[in-house]
Amino acid sequence: MICEPIFESDREFLLESYVSSHGLLLFRANRTNELPTMIDVLFRDVRAMDVRAWTVGLRIELADRNLLKEYPSNPAEMIETEEILVYRLSGLGWRGFVVACRVDSSEGVETKKHS
Repeated sequence: MICEPIFESDREFLLESYVSSHGLLLFRANRTNELPTMIDVLFRDVRAMDVRAWTVGLRIELADRNLLKEYPSNPAEMIETEEILVYRLSGLGWRGFVVACRVDSSEGVETKKHS
């Protein structure tokens, strides 16, 4: 079962970082001359994933665990508790997943730190 999208944007996103020790996966849409804001999408407590390094458009939906049956890496094995969820990701010409505890997004103007 696929639900309504919990996040959707037609901008270009890069896989900005993945920190395995903390299970953090960050996708970022950088600001441009035409689009003055930056968008961050952060997955927390990531257990398994099938994603791209960059994508045009990003859609995230909460999905049923049955989505994982088609993946030979057996990612369903990584779902240890009810708090771990399956997110279906898609963009222009692809789809994948992230098994994680939570996803958050934020949009804003990038600020510089001053010393």
